Amino acid sequence: MRTKIKRTVGERIIFSIVFVLLAIYALFILYHFYFLLQLATKTDVEFDQALVIDAYGTWSKNIQFSNLFKAFTLFKDEYGNTFLSMTFNSLWFAIGSEVIVLFFQSAAAYVICKYNFKGKSFLYNLVIVRMMIPIVGTLPSAYKAYKLIGLIDSPLILLTATDVLGGANFLIVYAFYKGISWDYAEAAFIDGANNFQVYFKIMFRMALPAISVLFITGFIGRWNEYLNISIFMPNLPTLSYGLYKFQADMLHDGARMPIYFSGVFLAAIPCITLFIIFQNSIMQTVHFGGLKG
Repeated sequence: MRTKIKRTVGERIIFSIVFVLLAIYALFILYHFYFLLQLATKTDVEFDQALVIDAYGTWSKNIQFSNLFKAFTLFKDEYGNTFLSMTFNSLWFAIGSEVIVLFFQSAAAYVICKYNFKGKSFLYNLVIVRMMIPIVGTLPSAYKAYKLIGLIDSPLILLTATDVLGGANFLIVYAFYKGISWDYAEAAFIDGANNFQVYFKIMFRMALPAISVLFITGFIGRWNEYLNISIFMPNLPTLSYGLYKFQADMLHDGARMPIYFSGVFLAAIPCITLFIIFQNSIMQTVHFGGLKG
């Protein structure tokens, strides 16, 4: 049975104000998708007319939901990549890179958190220092190195996700491992478990809720990434980069803009669906992670 939380008058006022502000913000965000669907279902002629009279925020007199299906056939680049092939590229890039980076970061965070060895503090502080280094400034050297070892336009670029001492994910997983009692490991050692068994069968499983949430948020970030794709994988475009290129091409000829917005609408569905399904897990993990940190 759920216990009712008793709040003071001041707390109820603050709660009401925050609720109203967040509700307004949520409606503002939802309106963007409503507006996007209006643009995606216009005809080319109606879109051009809306451009002249500034009437984008109106529904078409002849709603073209077929534009959502046309995006699968008409949406393509000069290399012949279609909407479906770009979606496939987005999936293997987002899933593969997140699985690799979280596995290695989780293992490194566990070792640094739970074991005492020389250089432990140095490695932890190195993560902090690396977060201060501008990433954009490293792109030219990274491109030269990737090209030298043949990672440009290759799925093997996923190997670069093995960078374990970088990013906020390391610190978040480190905080979760720090909140897990070492008594579990000691009990397992007494029963004859080795270090690998303790990590994979106990510690990793206990941190799995946090790691799964980091995977979801990281997946969304990778799904929407287009800058690094444009530099390192121009011939294997993901959906986000394909939409970016398609928009740039449409600025010159002005046609098929409803198809572009249909592609944007479809590309947003996987991320929205993931967030809706796992929103409770995300908020609970952030809450408990804040307590443990």
